[in-house]
Amino acid sequence: MKDNFKNIPIALSAISLGFMGLGTAFAGFNILWVRHIAVLFSVICLGLIFLKYVMHPKVVLEEIKHPVLGSVYPTVCMTLMVIAVYFNDFNHVIGKGTWVFAIALHFIISIFFFKEMFKEFKLDKMIPGWFIPSVGIGVGAVTSGPMNMPLLSDIVFYYALAMFAIITPIMIYRLKKHSKLQGPAKSTIMIFTAPASVCLAGCLATSNMENQILVNILAILTYISIIYSYVLLPQLIREKSLPHLAPLTFPLSIGVIASQRYVKYLGNKNSNLQGICEILLYVQCVVATLVIAYVVIKAVCLLFSKFKTVDDKGLSV
Repeated sequence: MKDNFKNIPIALSAISLGFMGLGTAFAGFNILWVRHIAVLFSVICLGLIFLKYVMHPKVVLEEIKHPVLGSVYPTVCMTLMVIAVYFNDFNHVIGKGTWVFAIALHFIISIFFFKEMFKEFKLDKMIPGWFIPSVGIGVGAVTSGPMNMPLLSDIVFYYALAMFAIITPIMIYRLKKHSKLQGPAKSTIMIFTAPASVCLAGCLATSNMENQILVNILAILTYISIIYSYVLLPQLIREKSLPHLAPLTFPLSIGVIASQRYVKYLGNKNSNLQGICEILLYVQCVVATLVIAYVVIKAVCLLFSKFKTVDDKGLSV
């Protein structure tokens, strides 16, 4: 039984984040049941990852030192940030406490990860997944609305925006001039399409939404990223392995959230672009729902197969 937890993939956390993002997007359309299921799925997955840390702390610490696996670990914190909003609906203290804890934990894990990466830094080791520990903390700004902590929300947003601005040109150079992404790193190219959406959704959730120039620049980058994600999707969705499919989920769901908020922003500005962006939003919802549902079902099947009861041995495997 203990060995089962040793092999729990951190990809489950990334899938939980994508599913929670989709639940949040549907809640914006007053469809709440998806969010309830997403929370249940995510709590189970995060619980399994926590048990993995308790039972095999050395394994977890070694994985965090890995350039691919380590970059995924902050998704645990990002998922907690989204779950915190759900908790906040029932108890503000618990919700707010979870949110602050998740932001702090994200920062700590990210420092540990980058400290390891820069010990023997090579540009070839850099992958789009590195946007998760750097820009991913911006989910704190995305989810900041009900937390009533504007200063912390703005700090988190500007930190994520700065990381996005700094890392993006370096990442583009690395992808164009250095070795191609191979193996487990290959599907992380999809994560390249998420940071703009994180920054736009975060911007529209904080006091920065009054900065029209910034909002529109981020919106342009977001829609370029969304189009690019659809170019990548037909090839990446063919992957069979769950860790290879996990990176598809969050970029799609955060793209929906960012577009959803931008459509509302355009409506408040009486912009003629609202209608076009609204049509694209519905397309995004369909694509994100189909892809995330497919990956979540595969994750559930994996968990059932891993922990199914073997009657003849009377053990869980």
